[in-house]
Amino acid sequence: MDPHKYKDYYQILGVAKTADEKEIKSAYRKLARKYHPDVNPGDKSAEEKFKEISEANEILSDPHKRSQYDRFGDQWKSYSQQGQSSPYAGARAGQATGGFTVDVGEESLHDLFESLFGGWSNRSERAAKSGEDVEYGIDLTLEEAVRGAVRRYEVTVEDVCPQCNGSGTTRDSRGNYNLGVACPGCRGHGRVRSVRRGEVTIPAGVTDGKRIRLAGAGAAGSTGNRGDLYFVVRIKPHPEIERQGNDLYVDVSIPFTVAALGGEVNLRTLNGERTLQVPPGVQSGQKIRISGQGLPGMKGEKAGDMYARVKVSVPKDLSPRERELIAEIAEIRGDKVK
Repeated sequence: MDPHKYKDYYQILGVAKTADEKEIKSAYRKLARKYHPDVNPGDKSAEEKFKEISEANEILSDPHKRSQYDRFGDQWKSYSQQGQSSPYAGARAGQATGGFTVDVGEESLHDLFESLFGGWSNRSERAAKSGEDVEYGIDLTLEEAVRGAVRRYEVTVEDVCPQCNGSGTTRDSRGNYNLGVACPGCRGHGRVRSVRRGEVTIPAGVTDGKRIRLAGAGAAGSTGNRGDLYFVVRIKPHPEIERQGNDLYVDVSIPFTVAALGGEVNLRTLNGERTLQVPPGVQSGQKIRISGQGLPGMKGEKAGDMYARVKVSVPKDLSPRERELIAEIAEIRGDKVK
């Protein structure tokens, strides 16, 4: 990925230039789940794609960066990071530069940004004050999904910069913005990274794709209010047990003698081994239900069961006596055997 090559961030996310914040966030989430390194281990192309869509989301989801990107194209970073090269460089409150004077109070600041950046300030202020939601994936084993769990987490979020309230610019002694002079706290980005650590409780019976919400653990806004932190559940496949809704399915091998006469076999469940009662005459492909061994139901849902899928096994190494006895049975039943 060439860092110097101009990137069409709208094309990268597959959205129109008129896309709103909700459309951008939705497109990013869809692509992030597809190309996330955890989903594509060892795939360098997927890793590069993930970095690219993350960069596009970082710019287009930030109203200030997006307005600069839309206005200056491939030169937007230069204008953002090098205050004196910006067409608005040196324009400070109460000082005439480049043919105009920027002497504004908080009330008229809205009108200034409306004219310079195409009306981004309303959206920016709302997002900055309320804080933004943050979403991460969390991988669970089937056992954790069935029983529930408590997992520690450490995630990085981007808070609104407390020094510039997300504007990316500095203020003078009167509180007016110095346009073109990058804020030293965030270096013009308007956001600063911070780490969130804590514990998240996984409820028993959680399903794949379920979003677990931690209120107030997301990104901080300019007023100190935080958005929410969401963990999207991804349940890893189990080597032996398959999940279908709240029910679990497991294959069990049953000797042909037990299948014919009925009896008992050992069965592995998520709660350890247990004895499975086999009715006489059971057939391959038949399912034997074990009540209450599935997933617990969430929010009034019906709890699931476990189903043992029968596979009748026939021995290949019969002794002479075993062959004799089976031959007698075949003769009694009128079966044609060798």
